[in-house]
Amino acid sequence: MKKILLSIAVILFGNSCTYTTQGLMIDEQRNADLGGGEYFGDSAKEIVYLDQNWDRYDSLWFYNTTQGSDLIPYSIFLNLEQENNTELLRSAANMQKLRFLNQRPSFDNPDGLPVGFVKDSYQGKDYMGFTCAACHTNQINYADVGMRIDGAPALSDIESLLVSITASIKATLADQDKLDRLTVAVLAEGDAENEQVFKQELAAVLAERQRYDRRNSPVHPGNNNINVPYGYGRLDAFGRIYNRILGHLVEPEVDNYNPANAPVSYPFLWDSPYSDFVQWNGVGDNYPGRRLGFLGPLSRNVGEVLGVFSIFDLKEKGEIGYVSSAVQHNLTRLEYQLNSLESPLWPENILPPINAELAAKGKKLFSQYQCDACHSSSATFDRTDPKRIMKAEHTSVDLLGTDATMAMNALTRRGKRGYFTGVVDESSEETISALQALKYATTEVVKEPDHDKIIIRRGIEHAADFLFAKQTNPFKKATKRQVNFETIPADPDTKTIAYSLLVYRGRTLNGIWATAPYLHNGSIANLYELFLPSCSDAEIEAGKECRSNSFTVGSREFDPEKVGYVSKDKNQYPDLYKFDTSLPSNSNKGHEYAAGKTAIVKRNEEGVAIRNADGSFVLEQPFPAMNHAQRKALVEYLKTL
Repeated sequence: MKKILLSIAVILFGNSCTYTTQGLMIDEQRNADLGGGEYFGDSAKEIVYLDQNWDRYDSLWFYNTTQGSDLIPYSIFLNLEQENNTELLRSAANMQKLRFLNQRPSFDNPDGLPVGFVKDSYQGKDYMGFTCAACHTNQINYADVGMRIDGAPALSDIESLLVSITASIKATLADQDKLDRLTVAVLAEGDAENEQVFKQELAAVLAERQRYDRRNSPVHPGNNNINVPYGYGRLDAFGRIYNRILGHLVEPEVDNYNPANAPVSYPFLWDSPYSDFVQWNGVGDNYPGRRLGFLGPLSRNVGEVLGVFSIFDLKEKGEIGYVSSAVQHNLTRLEYQLNSLESPLWPENILPPINAELAAKGKKLFSQYQCDACHSSSATFDRTDPKRIMKAEHTSVDLLGTDATMAMNALTRRGKRGYFTGVVDESSEETISALQALKYATTEVVKEPDHDKIIIRRGIEHAADFLFAKQTNPFKKATKRQVNFETIPADPDTKTIAYSLLVYRGRTLNGIWATAPYLHNGSIANLYELFLPSCSDAEIEAGKECRSNSFTVGSREFDPEKVGYVSKDKNQYPDLYKFDTSLPSNSNKGHEYAAGKTAIVKRNEEGVAIRNADGSFVLEQPFPAMNHAQRKALVEYLKTL
């Protein structure tokens, strides 16, 4: 009996280690650091966390739990200087400039890395990589208060970070003083045998980083090879994931990539475990065994970590799959962790209180303009219900009218089959679709068996998870349904996966107030402008109220009236990103239902779309354009979700 009780105590202790290993002395700010100075005139004097059903231990576990991302040797990143000065690349000021969230040193983050930066150990070597939190945690500032929001779209500029790492390494190899300082620091930590060996390693790291940057440059071949940087708060995640998979199918010197030129805003994570489909184009199927079921939660997350710098090799398949640094049990636990994350409610103790009367008018408009046909809202389900199931409506790109680059790239990207020739579908075709390559790679990748044995704590957590973390899957008892093709422009008798991918998903609107900028590509600055028409510059100059054709991104300062970030003067703050909607992949057109421009699909009494004899949709006339008062009311209602 004593042995049984002791075993239970050990297991319970191991289970609690998921959180208590973050340290026992954690304040309510969760080790948030205000250091780094004021960069865009938007600094905060205090940090608060909104109530999202996570305590301080939940947040820090999410920030500091590795998924197997290994971008660069840890000691190099820790001591690497910036390209043009002797300040560390990871300095608080530089991270503030790039809009990463600074943290104080703590038990699981002894070097005080920003939120989402983590040390990962693989095959006896330490690396710096990213956790989920790097792209899905944010801070919004208002009246000197910084609101940190877990699961929110990050405002960080990861593209600039990656390019600056490459530039800093190149500058270090070209400057003996810089190289000497870095070498001394790395040798002192025992991460290289001698100066010559380290220099060779650094050169190899540079070569890999240069290949990566070149392959993922956001150029547009059909538009005179114009390069459109992502800027703050966006990333072409799919494009970069595809390129990493395709790049691993051939020898390093062989080009096998497509331009990563379709940046999108990071999606928010709350409600994602309860959604039937995820990702902007609905390619992530959260129902097991359904269309594209291979991109279920685990496989989807393996694909994500392959894209964000896990180490893997697709040349030779072992007995149990392709070996990688992806920590699959952590990926599963991270997905479970999101089950309890709730959307942030509008904080009336910080932001101006919601006008209840105006919001009630907005709620009626939300229904009148059929917004709920594509977007679930808190009016239709309980945001805290652990059994909620949120079914997405997919709308064709043609009907929506929004920028099609992301959806089209996901559908059309291809590359050389390389090592997958004769392996995937036993095909001998010269090329393979990027999506198919991703499918096969993510379902066949396994982690290095000894990856976690060097850290006892992780072993304890794994055992505890096995016994205690069998959380309810909200889809186990759900009735399986076919893909909703009601808004996909295909002949009803030829419903193909290809057609189903040329869509965008109507996301749920819980916490929508905290997710600016808007549309999938971040081309609309705030919620108020989302309900305005897109116009020419001439129309705007003539005084017509329209969506902004250009605005700046980078400031954390919040506008509670229009609901979005304040667009600041680039002349005053040159490092702000100017979002120019005239550039490829940046279009702000489409989704103009409230502006009286986008047509509505006619539906029957059951809400099913009505088709003509040829399979095309029966379209109704667009709704009348909203006036200023109506737009204000609808914005006020969306604050309540």
